[in-house]
Amino acid sequence: MKMKSKYYHGSRTLSGNRALCVGTILFATVTLAACNTHREKGVKGWLVADPTARHPILVGSTPVVLDLPVARGSYGLAQNQGYELRHFLRSYKQKNEGPLTIAAPSGGSNEIAVMHALGEIKRELQRAGISRHEVHFAAYSGAGTAASPIKVSYNNFTARGPECGDWSDNLARDPKNIPYRNFGCATQRNLAAMISNPRDLVEPRGMTPRDSQRRDVIMDKYVKGDTTVAKKSNEEKAKVSEVSGGGSN
Repeated sequence: MKMKSKYYHGSRTLSGNRALCVGTILFATVTLAACNTHREKGVKGWLVADPTARHPILVGSTPVVLDLPVARGSYGLAQNQGYELRHFLRSYKQKNEGPLTIAAPSGGSNEIAVMHALGEIKRELQRAGISRHEVHFAAYSGAGTAASPIKVSYNNFTARGPECGDWSDNLARDPKNIPYRNFGCATQRNLAAMISNPRDLVEPRGMTPRDSQRRDVIMDKYVKGDTTVAKKSNEEKAKVSEVSGGGSN
């Protein structure tokens, strides 16, 4: 009887070891499969489902410069230069991408003429509604040049869309049901080409002041005790009896 007891005890121990080995193998297989799946999604960046992340729009900053040559002996800007400056300042105000930099030549033969031109430029800044806090004045060496220009500049945001045209995926067979490489690329490229101010892709614009005219009218009626409901014309009014019920003749 003791031998039977030992025999059955040993048999149970052997079966338990086999089950443990089989369970360990299954666990290792599942773990390796999970690692392979994670590695595949991590390596292939085009598997990202969001087109904005897969095909990003690159936003950069490039300087926009207006050169205003100042001839020796002149007393301010020429007429066409005044037109160019006003158009340049309007573009700057629309994009609101400060600061505005004005670099004037120093030490050249046209230094006195430059001082007259700077006075006219400051008057144009006031007419355009540009405060002095938005303007940065600088100087550079103008020696050796007869008509060194005054350089008016600001940084302009630019958007560059992604390069499209990767049709290497077989769209007729997609067992994984994942977005193909070129998915969403054309939309991103068109958005980069059409956007008026690429700065909107980086940060939102400031809110404009609210229009309080209608608000003042309602508050005035409220203070006087009048009804604040908007009046309707006879054409806008309708009685309940004039509305036919559904299904009735």
